Amino acid sequence: MIELYKLQWSHYVEKVRWALDFKKLDWRGIDVVAFTKKEIRHFDCAQTFPLIRDTRTGVTMSDSSPIIRYLDETYPRHALLPADPVEREAAWQWMLRLDSTLGLHARRLGYTQIIMECPTILAQLFMPNVCGGLFARRGWRALAAPVLGTLLTLRFRFHRNREDGVYEALETQLLPIAAQLQRDGFLVGGRFSAADITLASLLRPLRIVPHFVQHPRLQSLFAWQERLFREHGREAAFPYEAMVRAKRERSRRWRTRVSWMHADRGVASAADGAADRQVAQNDIHSNSRWMLLFGLPAYLKLRWFSGVTRERYMSVVSVVG
Repeated sequence: MIELYKLQWSHYVEKVRWALDFKKLDWRGIDVVAFTKKEIRHFDCAQTFPLIRDTRTGVTMSDSSPIIRYLDETYPRHALLPADPVEREAAWQWMLRLDSTLGLHARRLGYTQIIMECPTILAQLFMPNVCGGLFARRGWRALAAPVLGTLLTLRFRFHRNREDGVYEALETQLLPIAAQLQRDGFLVGGRFSAADITLASLLRPLRIVPHFVQHPRLQSLFAWQERLFREHGREAAFPYEAMVRAKRERSRRWRTRVSWMHADRGVASAADGAADRQVAQNDIHSNSRWMLLFGLPAYLKLRWFSGVTRERYMSVVSVVG
């Protein structure tokens, strides 16, 4: 039995859930309170999500790509990594690159979109059971939103999206991937692998970011993702996606046009052309109570003066429709 300690909405957790289901392994999910992590404090591995404990072997580990490699080596049936050594290494490098770039950037822009449009969702994601669910209730959510939004903004530096060129870097990375998938169908070896699970899972936060989901040259990429979701029985939409859509339908507005972006502007992805990786990178920055106090202006700037303009919302049938 695999015990999966998880944040329900995490795209990295979804990656491991998908792998467990594909390999037809027995597993159970254990929800963790994001800010206290009391459920995993007793483990001696890095306390990040996802985290698994294999009750058969006693192994405990975190980080989605090493977890999938462990599962494939320990339970080789329904392999997710190619048998050919060259293709296996290629798939592994895809996983680490996507973890270190797409996964981080998509999380950053997904949370940014939520803060700009409907920050009260944050309490429903992070505090559904705190104080008996008090802060997930209407009214209380509005009180919790600035605190949670400030914490997340400082931890992931959402307020530096423009300076860090996050939109540009991600667009530059995804365009050639979309072209490759149109040509080859899969990332490695012409067959489904853990690399494809990684890409499809880590794209999920971008489904609420109009700049990407409406991008004319990325429609094939999101269609590819939706096809894999259907074929492998994945959730069509996470709860936060439905919450964002409902808010847009009520307000008839969304934040869509990135004002500083130009058609001919882009920056090279940090992963492209880089040396092979041994581990994935992370982008979490530590916070203190004083930083939270002085970080409120960064949150408010992101909320109201981000440079991503409001436009009339047009409801669509599907994420790529």
